[in-house]
Amino acid sequence: MIAFLQPLALLGLMIAAVPPLLHLIGRKVPPIIPFPALRYLRETERKHSRRLRLRNLLIMLLRTLAIALIALAAGRPVARVDVGGGHAPTAVAVVLDNSLSSGAIVGGRRVLDELADRAGAVLGRASSADHLWLVLADAVPRRVTIPEATSVLDTVRPWPVYMDVSRAVRAASDAMVDDPIPAREIVLISDMQLTALGDPVEVDGRLLVWEPPPPYTDNRGLDSVWAEPPVWSPSGQVLGVIGGSATTPAAVRLLTGESDIAHAFGAPGDRIVLAGEAPEFGWHVLSVRLDPDELRADDSRELALYVAQPAAVTVTPGAGQFVVEGVRVLVDAGRAREGGDVTIGDRPTLSKTIVFPPDDPALVGAANRALESRGVPWRFGDLVEGEWAIGEGLEAAEGAAVFRRRRLEGSGTVVTRLAGEPWIVRSGEIVIVGSRLDEAWTALPVTAGFIPFLDYLVNRIAARQVSIMTPEPGRAVEAPPEAEALVLPGGPLPVGTDRRIATPLLPGVYFAIGASGDTVGAVEVNHDARESRLEPATARAISATFGTHAAMLDAAGIDRELFRGARRADLTGVFLLLALAAAVAEIAIATMTGGRGTEE
Repeated sequence: MIAFLQPLALLGLMIAAVPPLLHLIGRKVPPIIPFPALRYLRETERKHSRRLRLRNLLIMLLRTLAIALIALAAGRPVARVDVGGGHAPTAVAVVLDNSLSSGAIVGGRRVLDELADRAGAVLGRASSADHLWLVLADAVPRRVTIPEATSVLDTVRPWPVYMDVSRAVRAASDAMVDDPIPAREIVLISDMQLTALGDPVEVDGRLLVWEPPPPYTDNRGLDSVWAEPPVWSPSGQVLGVIGGSATTPAAVRLLTGESDIAHAFGAPGDRIVLAGEAPEFGWHVLSVRLDPDELRADDSRELALYVAQPAAVTVTPGAGQFVVEGVRVLVDAGRAREGGDVTIGDRPTLSKTIVFPPDDPALVGAANRALESRGVPWRFGDLVEGEWAIGEGLEAAEGAAVFRRRRLEGSGTVVTRLAGEPWIVRSGEIVIVGSRLDEAWTALPVTAGFIPFLDYLVNRIAARQVSIMTPEPGRAVEAPPEAEALVLPGGPLPVGTDRRIATPLLPGVYFAIGASGDTVGAVEVNHDARESRLEPATARAISATFGTHAAMLDAAGIDRELFRGARRADLTGVFLLLALAAAVAEIAIATMTGGRGTEE
């Protein structure tokens, strides 16, 4: 099949009509006048005239053919070919999956090494006229040359991140939208986990999906770990969930440095409990480790732990009876002490205080004046009623209903929000809660999370203001309150004016420091649990994500289909040679017959 890169030049084919028109005009027959003396030549002339008409017809056809071939050559004809030959310039994006799961060992070799080799084979087919992009697990399109792409492939490493291949393919397609080359192809090279498929996406151009060898699926990983309670004093537990696709159990260890604190045993789907005691008060980095398997990067998680004496708590009558009884339970359990470190009531004191709105509306003004005298920029506002569920961020209280709350007006640190508005805020040593903890205001006092929630308020927020964040690797997050910098291996990273910091890609615990250099919080960076599930995506799932036009191909199929949309042989030279041959033939015929005259 022949196509033309310059179709407007085909208008020149109209010039090919000139020789036939001249031929028709030249065929006008003159009047016949009888001349007796020449009647003997009539038979000779009839034979000669037949040869002359045949010659002129052939010359006309050759002229017409030469003009048509020149016009066709001007249109830059190309023919698609399935084997051999080159290809027209093409915009090509290679999407390479170097997420955490690509570090799995299959047959003694990393999956990523196989993926990188396949990407290199694709780029090896490209020419200098092609426009190339390379998209890695961060879903950022990089415009590259062939040497630049080769350099990246030679040094690429598995990243401890989750890759949404839908997002990466969409980014590749968007990057090529404005490219002047009309032929576009995206080649997705991934281990094609089912969990890597995101929302359905339509691409601009052809999408070739490499079908990798079956991955190693008998894998275990740690999906999550957390300390319970968040602040040990000095003992506590670390809870965790084992994920992955294996069925056999494995040993789990809790370590500080290289010293074991506790042991457990579990299989994917199990929740593990590791009880222990920290050696001293202050901040610690704990590590939970599984027995290693073929995917090592998901076999451990690190967490930050703060160890301190339980807070000494004084409860005033304004706090309400549920709070009085709850603090008594904390004291009996060793999670609080009687004393004056933290005061709980309906107005601030000169020490650390948790302030609830007064039950009597007439006392709200006095509470606000007391807050103002302490230099607190927050105020109790209007009372609003409804039903709202406590959201994420307060694990113990999550999902509990709140029926009444006072709007908290002002500015400063917001610990948590309810219905999009501040519900727990902090200013210095003062913590303000927008609702009282009794049944008229919230269902929390009659839930199992009430005592852990009080523990959270007293020991983590009011007494020590411990802030531990758990973002995904490389994601920008809001810095912990009072943090001035995040301590990285290369030195402190100052917190910007927008209070956001970019977390490192390297897993680990990074401590946040305040203006005085004291540790005010921590950032835990660990792998995404979705990368532990190595179940391959089915052809149906791939079609549902990328559409039926996405081709799932093996290595030979990629080689066959790559550049097929633009693999064309340029026929311009062939057409010009044919035009030259037609012109030479026309001259030769005219010369051999004694001139290039018209019919006599």
